[in-house]
Amino acid sequence: RIRHSLAVKQLQYPFQQRMLRRYRKIMILSAFVIIILLVIIVAWVRGEYSYWAALTAVAVIGIVGVSAAEIRYLMQLSREAQDMGDLVDQISAVREGDMEAPLYLPEDSDLHDAVTNLNEIQGGMKEAIKEQLQSERMKVELIANVSHDIKTPLTSIISYVELLKEEEGLPDHVKDYISILESKSQRLKTMVQDVFEVSKAASGELPVKLETIDFAKLLRQTMADMEEEIHSSCVTVRAQIPEEEEFIRADGQRLYRVFQNLIQNALKYSLDGSRVYIALKREDGMLTASVTNTSADELDGSIDYTARFTRGDSSRTDGGSGLGLSIARSFTEACGGTFRIAIIADLFTAYVTFKAVSPEE
Repeated sequence: RIRHSLAVKQLQYPFQQRMLRRYRKIMILSAFVIIILLVIIVAWVRGEYSYWAALTAVAVIGIVGVSAAEIRYLMQLSREAQDMGDLVDQISAVREGDMEAPLYLPEDSDLHDAVTNLNEIQGGMKEAIKEQLQSERMKVELIANVSHDIKTPLTSIISYVELLKEEEGLPDHVKDYISILESKSQRLKTMVQDVFEVSKAASGELPVKLETIDFAKLLRQTMADMEEEIHSSCVTVRAQIPEEEEFIRADGQRLYRVFQNLIQNALKYSLDGSRVYIALKREDGMLTASVTNTSADELDGSIDYTARFTRGDSSRTDGGSGLGLSIARSFTEACGGTFRIAIIADLFTAYVTFKAVSPEE
């Protein structure tokens, strides 16, 4: 009862003090035994043999007491080591995203309070993740509903613009107005669709159909479909794509959109007269496609250009929405690839990487 009472009393001290107090007890007992042994040695040197038996008995009692205390402390240390190991494993599990299994230790454990705090943090993170997922679902639903509500009148606007274009005898300034209406309405239609798709991709709800595709062929096809845009631009495009087949697992339609956005971004924002390089390389079982261009505007390396609605220059009036690179990253990651950007001075490079597979896969 006394030992249990003392053990409970020890729990009121911080963890570090409890450890120090136990070390202190061992040191005091060890010092007591050393003093007794010194007394025995002094008595033996002086020839006081009459005290030998008594001193030997005291020494044996002291040694046994210290040994018992050390054994008791080693048992506590073993238990504390086990508790520490369980706590470290639990921290690793939480770091890996396991929010379901809390850790429980006895109330008399020195780490009981730390484990309780960790369990509360784990529960809080679980609730936060749950609320975040619910918020993302609501956001996607809201964007889907708003997009649908916008599409209906927007489709009518586009249809009426087409009808106006067919009218004969309209003044030139009216034709200019109709042309502006057509351009702006098509831009709005594209922006609404982009916002909808990037939101679904960010929430993990973007439908993706994975299949084995030829990465090199997809790049060549994208460039061929954009040949008119490339020729009408003020830059020269250089392709470094191998002739042999290079297979990956991805959604061809989504990946086509990725490189369409990257090439359009390079054509639109490159320095006039510069060159754009499109390359595909294999290294360590990975296939990496890159699009490199020299920016006409100075680049800020601290900006995350893949964030939604992020633009290199806020004063631009070229009609860009700031979603091109965000869509490229979201679609790449949805297909299981990695997307990254490297900026060296005014040199801008986007990398899209996938694991190479065999045609059978």
